[in-house]
Formats: sequence, structure tokens, C-alpha cells
Amino acid sequence: MVKNEILIVDDSEINRSMLHLMLEDEYEVTEAENGAEAIAIIEKGDHIFRLVLLDLVMPVMDGFCFLQELKNRKLQQQLPVIIISGDTSEESLDRAYGLGAVDFFTKPFNPSIVNHRVQNVISLYAHSYRDILTGCYSRNGFIQVVENFLQRAEDVSKYSVIFYDLKNFKATNSLMGIDGGDFVLKHVSKGLINSELEPLFVTRLEADHFVCLAESEKIDYEAMMRDNGAIINVHGKPLQVRFRMGVARIDSLAPIAGYMDRAKLALNYIEDEYLKPYAEFDEKMAENYVNAAVVTSDFETSLENDEFKVYYQPVMEAATGKIASAEALIRWIHPDRGFVRPDLFIPVLEKDGYISKLDLFVDLKVTSVLKEWKEQGLPTVPVSVNLSWMDFYDEDMIRFILERLKSNKSAPGSIRYEITESSFAALKENRGDVLREMQSLGAWLLMDDFGSGYSSLGMLMNYKFNILKIDMSIVRKLEEKPEVPHIVELIINMCHHLGMKVVAEGVETESQLNMLKKAECDYIQGYYFSKPLPEAEFKEFLARCKSEQKIVEYKE
Repeated sequence: MVKNEILIVDDSEINRSMLHLMLEDEYEVTEAENGAEAIAIIEKGDHIFRLVLLDLVMPVMDGFCFLQELKNRKLQQQLPVIIISGDTSEESLDRAYGLGAVDFFTKPFNPSIVNHRVQNVISLYAHSYRDILTGCYSRNGFIQVVENFLQRAEDVSKYSVIFYDLKNFKATNSLMGIDGGDFVLKHVSKGLINSELEPLFVTRLEADHFVCLAESEKIDYEAMMRDNGAIINVHGKPLQVRFRMGVARIDSLAPIAGYMDRAKLALNYIEDEYLKPYAEFDEKMAENYVNAAVVTSDFETSLENDEFKVYYQPVMEAATGKIASAEALIRWIHPDRGFVRPDLFIPVLEKDGYISKLDLFVDLKVTSVLKEWKEQGLPTVPVSVNLSWMDFYDEDMIRFILERLKSNKSAPGSIRYEITESSFAALKENRGDVLREMQSLGAWLLMDDFGSGYSSLGMLMNYKFNILKIDMSIVRKLEEKPEVPHIVELIINMCHHLGMKVVAEGVETESQLNMLKKAECDYIQGYYFSKPLPEAEFKEFLARCKSEQKIVEYKE
């Protein structure tokens, strides 16, 4: 059990000793001879005091000046003071209370009364500066001692904040029980405190997160890697303890909570937690962090203000050069930031749960535009709309798609959805039958970005697609590596064997086009034929293709 800390400030050694003796069984007691010494002890930051017992009449700095100093430093809300002076005149006590004192008792000291009064005041001002289980600082305690320490540091840039994420702790609790989980947390905290890093302060945040302040020069990633993955014995069972670590180097005397957030954010940039389970916060991460905050705060307003625009990129028939369809792509034209790249806002909207609202906006916009053009007798082609993996967790979005398909009177293939392999987990977990239902209602499904990840073949084995789109990262290597054309040809043959058409994305050169034609690729999408076009320009593109008889006939 971690004891709360009390500071006794009295010039009488006898008084200090008596109170120390009364309180030492329940509390960690520190003594100071006067107010100046007490302020110096507090400033040092080695203690988190929960209460001050204060004499009023002392040399160097009396109790009144001490109270005034606490008030100047705005410490009164977290550090209550009980007056223990022999001067109990109404005038003195009124002045002390006016300066922030909360209680008083006088000599002779009654041990029972002293302990009860101390306990009552500490309970009223409970801030939980210590983690009871591990003995580490709590978040509040860590922030206070670290900020006190850095205020006195000659060079704050010598220090770093390290954020530790203990892996699979929920599983540990399930396997080992709560007692086993507590044992692991205690073991981890001791390991951090006694590690080669020699951290100055350590806190446990939440259940399985630890943070420490250490000297940057003592950060040894090889040593940290050696300690990571250690096997410990928990109630007779072996358990591997693994961490992910984020590091934020301190560069200015800013609130320490900000550096804790930076260190935590760095965890998101760990690419392989087994080969390199750590990452250091850098300016690129800061830029992404700020961008994410702006995206989230501006999204709703931008959607209402029509700042999101749907662009259309033509998909051409490889053999004839005729337009066969198009892909709807979202673009954000921000009034202050200008053109915001999709890779800067789409992942943020997916993470924060807004992407389905944006996907629905695109779907409705495309439907409205195509309907309007048909009514005006203008040429149209099928336009595919992208679905995020998050859409398959959104009941309203799925319901809208299915109801729309049920009410659709057009021929199969007029409504198309592009799905990436990132949706594989969501479909497997939550929506395994929805793709088949969409197809049964006439939708065509396109597997997007084939070859960009690891789940592509799994998707093909589990779900049937109408069209497969070869990722541009493969297309761009057609001219670089001699084996790539053969790989692409095999992919196309496989798709044709499975009854699928193939689109090659990102085609930019005539050489790439000719290779794809030779491999009997069905469709081409890329800057060789056209960049993504705003609605008005795409309308003109279609009209030009019609006049040149370069539209693939599509009957509804």
C-alpha cells in the first residue's frame, strides 16, 4: 500500500517529532523548519504532498508568507493546509483562512484527533497522485512532478517521454485472472523503474499503458528490444510480455500532457511491432495530427457548404479506346486550405466514423446526376462508387444500399460498387452475405486495388466479383521489372477463368497500354486517357465520345 505524503512545517523540532511519530504509521512524513525550506522541498518535485501541517510563527519565512506563496503559485486547490500554530488568536486564524488554510488544531496534540482531522482533509482533497496497485505515479501525480522537475531543469531538451503499450493485456486477464493481471502490472512497473533506461518518473495510465520521463541519451533501443518479449512466470504459467513504445523528445517547456499525447501518437506509426516495436514522434506526425483535427472539425460544415465535389475518371475499353464506365472520386475544395488530398482526409473520416456519411453523399450525387442526364437525353455510362470498410459496420448505410437496389428498375450493372481488401475483415466478421445480396439485386461489384495488400486472394476465394481492378502499384512496374508483365497476364487469365473482367488502374504510358492489351486486359483507367474530371468536364468528355462514336453500348 502506497502511503500518502505529508509535509510538516514548524521551527520547533519537538513539535515536528511529535507529529511525525503520530503520523508515520499511516503516512510518509517530510519535515521543514520554515516556509522557505518547505517551498524549496515542494519545488524540487521529488514528493507529491497531499497535506501541509503549518506553523504560523517561524523565522526566515512565516506561515502567512508561505500561504501567500502557495496562493501565488496556484497550489492551494491541490495542496490543503492545516494550521498547527500556538497562535490561535481570532485575528491570526482569520488571516490564515483568508490566505487559504482549511483547518487548524493546537497543542497539546491528541494523536486520535490529529489522525482523524488529517484523514478527513486528505479525503476531501483526494487527487489520487499514486497508483495504488503498482506504486507508480498516477497521471495527475506524474504531470505535477514532471512539470515541477522541468521547470528547474537547465535544458529541457535533454529529456524524452516514452509511452509503453502493453500488448494483449485483456487476454492476459482472461487467461491468468485478475490476480494474474495485477501480478503482470506490478512486474512491468518494477521492470521499468529498474531498467537500463533509469527513468526519472514513471506513471501507469489506464490498465495497460505506462509512461516515463527519462534522459534522451539513455534511450537504447537495442536494450529495450532485448527486454521486450521477456517470459515471466505467472502463478506457475509462462507468459511473454511485449510492448509497443512511442517516444517524444521534449523541445520546449510546454505542458507535459502534450508530450504524452505525442508519444502515444507515435505508436500509430509502428509498422512492424515485432521487428521494430517503437517509433519516435516527428514533425510529419504532428502535421498529420493537426490535419486530423482540422478534418474532423470542418467536415460537417464543408459538407453543408458543398465544398466536397464528385469527380469522374473514365474507364476505357482497352481494345477499342471507347469509354465503358467511370469511377466516382471525391474531392475536397476547402475555402482556406484549398485542395485537400484524399489521402489526408479519407483515413481520418474512416477512423472518426464519418466516412459513411461521405460515401452516401457521393452515391446520392452520382444517382442524381445520371438521372438528370438521362432525362435530358444526354449520354451516360455506368459509374462505380467506392465503399469504405467502415460502411459494412454501418447499419443505415447497408440498409440504404439494399433498399435502393430493390427499387432499381435498371439492368444489372447500372449500379456499381468498388470494395477494397481492407473490407475483408468487416465482411468476414459482420457482413458475409451482404455482397451476395447486393449482386442478387443487380449491383456489380468491383474488387479495387488488387495486389496492394495481403488479403486479395482471400477476398476472391470468399466472394464473387464482376470486375477486378489491378492496383496502380503493379501497373507502374510493368516497364521496370521483366517478370511483372507475366504476373499481370496470369492475373488477367485467372480473372477471365473465374468469369471476371479486369481494369488496370494508373495507366500513364503507351508502353503500359500495349503490354496490357497484349495480356488481353479488358479496361484501362488512368491519365493516359484522362485524369479525374469535374462534373461539367466529364459531361463534355461523354458528349465528345458520343460524337466520335467512342462509347461502349450499354443497354439498360
